[in-house]
Amino acid sequence: MNNIKIKVKDQFEDENIAVALIRKANDQNIPLFKRIEHIEIAGDIILPNMELLYENPKDGRIYRFIEVVN
Repeated sequence: MNNIKIKVKDQFEDENIAVALIRKANDQNIPLFKRIEHIEIAGDIILPNMELLYENPKDGRIYRFIEVVN
């Protein structure tokens, strides 16, 4: 698994930088956003839900993947 920096946006349209743990694709053509195991924002590890959104139970913010940060 790999860690990369990504940009996410919450339900208030605020952008944040998160660290995403990415699963290996094993030569399959799987989009990056579907390979994210979890994201980490401000020390909180947030798992994806069925809609591939990330809801932080501590503050109720819901994040969605925007793009990879270079």
